[in-house]
Amino acid sequence: MCSPYIRKEANRFYWLVKGQLIPTSWSDIDVERIYNSYMKRLWGNHERITYASEGFEELYAEREADIIKEEIKDVAVLGYN
Repeated sequence: MCSPYIRKEANRFYWLVKGQLIPTSWSDIDVERIYNSYMKRLWGNHERITYASEGFEELYAEREADIIKEEIKDVAVLGYN
C-alpha cells in the first residue's frame, strides 16, 4: 500500500500533467507508477508547477473528505438511546 504522501504527490503530478485527479479505482501499484514516471516527466519544469497547481489543494481536500465519509459508513456508531 502506498503512503498518503505518495498518493497525494502522485495526484499532484497527475493534476499538473492531465488537469485532473487520479481515478479512485486505480490500484496502489498504478498510483506509485504515476508518481515515479510523472516525477521524471516534470523534473526541472518549474514553470509548469507554478502556474498549473492552482485549485489542486481544494480539490484534493474534497477527495480526502469523500474517502473519509465512505470509510465511516462502514463503522459502527455506538450511542445510547
